[in-house]
Amino acid sequence: MTGQFEGYRQKTRAIIFLMSVAIRRIYGHDRTLIIDHSFADGYYCVLKEQRQISSAELLSISAEMNSLKELYPRIQIRPATSEDWKHLLTPRIHTLRPPVLMLGQQLSASYEFTNLDLTDSPDFVLEPYDRGFLLRIGEIGHPVRNFVDSPKLFQMMKEHEKWGRILKVSSIYDLNRQIKETGFKQLIWVAEGLHEKRIAALADSISSRKGVRVIFVAGPSSSGKTTFTKRLAIHLAVNGIRSRYLSMDNYYLDRENIRPQSDGTLDFENVDCVDMEALKGGIIRLINGQPVFKRSYDFVAGKQKILKDTMWLKEDEVLIFEGIHGLNPLIHDGMPKDSYCSVYISALTQLNIDNTHPVSTSDARLIRRIVRDFNYRGYSADDTINRWNSIRHGELNNIFPFQEQADMMFNSALIYELAVLKRYALPLLKSAAKSSIRDRLITLLSLFHSIPDRHVPGTSILREFIGKSYFTY
Repeated sequence: MTGQFEGYRQKTRAIIFLMSVAIRRIYGHDRTLIIDHSFADGYYCVLKEQRQISSAELLSISAEMNSLKELYPRIQIRPATSEDWKHLLTPRIHTLRPPVLMLGQQLSASYEFTNLDLTDSPDFVLEPYDRGFLLRIGEIGHPVRNFVDSPKLFQMMKEHEKWGRILKVSSIYDLNRQIKETGFKQLIWVAEGLHEKRIAALADSISSRKGVRVIFVAGPSSSGKTTFTKRLAIHLAVNGIRSRYLSMDNYYLDRENIRPQSDGTLDFENVDCVDMEALKGGIIRLINGQPVFKRSYDFVAGKQKILKDTMWLKEDEVLIFEGIHGLNPLIHDGMPKDSYCSVYISALTQLNIDNTHPVSTSDARLIRRIVRDFNYRGYSADDTINRWNSIRHGELNNIFPFQEQADMMFNSALIYELAVLKRYALPLLKSAAKSSIRDRLITLLSLFHSIPDRHVPGTSILREFIGKSYFTY
């Protein structure tokens, strides 16, 4: 499975480079291509100098890409020279000089492995979207799937882009400059303040809904769900609403009762790993004012434990349920719709390395998880990396399909977080076995100037991963 995901990613990077070359050949230097972020089986892109792009223009770009594939069936790669570096896209990162990709006379820095063989690249389509367009890429050996829009997710991405403008940070170069030249305390305070303001707004929206007894908080791995729920509870309390907390993590089946996948790994992102009968029964009992026994789960031993203490929900209280499957209809099937609401949380970074290299959201979450797994779950970086593609597979099948069903969304990414996580993750990665994932993450973290963690607030979502949080988990 690792090869499947990594191979697809490397082919995707080749298509992005191919598209950037095609746009340069058509427009010259009159247009600046920006790969904004991943979205809808590919990437959301804009031409910086152009307010809107037509379907006819996208057809021309697509035709040029196909012509280039015939003219140059293979991308060339070589070490960068000083002369090459003068012509690469800006803003540039001066802490690292990556190798250079070449197609004809066009160059691009290469910050990760790229499949150089264009004859074996997957299908792609270009479609207008918002003020830009989508580069959508099919799975290897399959045509591009029909477009399924995610307007709520896209709006959350646009909101975070607005936050970047407030912070005056859209790239690693911008962030490093603030760290080096103007200091980083104000950056941290404003970034955390934006989170606080958004969580307060969500609490206000929930408080305005009558009859809500359960708040389902869901999202992919390492999105910061647990800290978010604790901060949400505080803002609900400010509005006069008391809450109780229930974690799906405490309802996993014993590891010995989880059926392994074909490659022998366990897919904890699969809803079948959850003791669904006990979980649904517990939620219903709580809503009805009946007590349930508290639970815990030992992730090191892979064992669930039913505790002696009980919890119950008073009539004037709400239950906050947190877990990756919180949006899955299997959990709230049969509950009246006005008795619950849902929040989807993810960590969607808006940082770019350069104009055509956005920082991968999944890579940022993986770095979070490597640090957390080492600190709290007894896993090495190798363990986490080896599990990651199985986790991604589970997310694609069990979490992402339900994200647009959420009533509200929250982006837990912090613009400065990788500059803090670098101190924790880089030593762990350097001691891990060599792989394309490990090498890519080392390259990414090497681009950041470090920020000491002493300035990170104790209530920050980042504390869930690096420790010393004011909350208990």
